[in-house]
Amino acid sequence: MAKIDYDDEDAVLEEVARALDEDPDDLRIEEDRGLTGFGEGTVYSVTTRGGRKEWQVVENDDQERALALAVVQQDLEEEPEIFNRDFIERHIDKDKLRSELHSDALDMRIEELSEMSPDDFWREWENEGFEFPEYTMTDDERDEMMDPDDGDVETLAEKQIDAQLRDPMQYLEEIYGDEAAAKALEIAGFAIAAAAEDAVDTDGPAHFLARYDGQSHTTRSGLVYWRSN
Repeated sequence: MAKIDYDDEDAVLEEVARALDEDPDDLRIEEDRGLTGFGEGTVYSVTTRGGRKEWQVVENDDQERALALAVVQQDLEEEPEIFNRDFIERHIDKDKLRSELHSDALDMRIEELSEMSPDDFWREWENEGFEFPEYTMTDDERDEMMDPDDGDVETLAEKQIDAQLRDPMQYLEEIYGDEAAAKALEIAGFAIAAAAEDAVDTDGPAHFLARYDGQSHTTRSGLVYWRSN
């Protein structure tokens, strides 16, 4: 069937009515200004008299996808908590998060190591695979280890923090527990556009548009519609 003029509301209404097996006279059509406001083309709202049933209509499946992406991006920006925690964590900028955490984590670890006894410090030093520096040993092989110098404290702290931050989310979880994801978003943000693409590709556009049943349908001329109530 030939494509219809999407700018012709009467033609769109007739096409959708045919797909719904409804009398066009029992339906009304108007622009859905809320969804059109996403900037992905005109979206129509088709309703039965009294508004008991409502459908949204777009020109084709390309517009359906573009609209779904825009809706998901807005949700990610305004209500990220409605998405699965694993999904959010998957799209956090881990390199930026690691970089932002490094300085404070390093300072904290330096402070902790500086407060250790020499024996405890050098035990950790040895556990990390370092060789003992010459200044820790004396000719008379004293029983007590010497205090580490600032350089060695920083060297050990750097190695330990680099290891901990290989998984920056786990590092945050140990500190903030269930609030780790929210803290990570606060610190580093995440790739919203890529996350939206992933969500729409995984669940399909209708999952985010068709609030009634998560399904969209295509008319003979290629219009895409879904029920919203």
